[in-house]
Amino acid sequence: MIEGLHQWILAVTAISLLTALCQALTPPGPVKRVSNLTCGLLIFFVLVQPLARADYAQLLEDFQDYYAGLGDYDATLADTNSALTEELIAQNTAAYIEDKAEAAGITCAVTVACGQRDGVPVPETVTVSGSLSQEEQAWLLALAENDLGLEATAVQFEEEEGGE
Repeated sequence: MIEGLHQWILAVTAISLLTALCQALTPPGPVKRVSNLTCGLLIFFVLVQPLARADYAQLLEDFQDYYAGLGDYDATLADTNSALTEELIAQNTAAYIEDKAEAAGITCAVTVACGQRDGVPVPETVTVSGSLSQEEQAWLLALAENDLGLEATAVQFEEEEGGE
């Protein structure tokens, strides 16, 4: 295809130079008008020559292949977008819980796992690590239930080894 484009550009350039030379050498009058018409037609035919020689069946097939590839790319992009959104929601939810806990004087580390609900990623389970008292665990459970809409069974507590 590149070679064909290269040849077409060379043909357009050559015919343009030839017509410019022809018009420069043609004397004014009716001969000049005929020369202008002839040169214009030559340039036109050279410009539209690729359209006349095009293999439209092959072009259609190439376009269909390209369009099918876009569908595959679109699906891959949607999957990647969903995974990134899920990861972002998990990170932001964990940061939210840690910030709220820190404001309440609770030191802990939080990890959140997301799941899909109606095609939308939502926090599904929360794991809280740290040396927490029963009151602190109850406070974190209430936070998860009230602010995040999670059930108490979705929150798990892990005792931290050696403390922070």
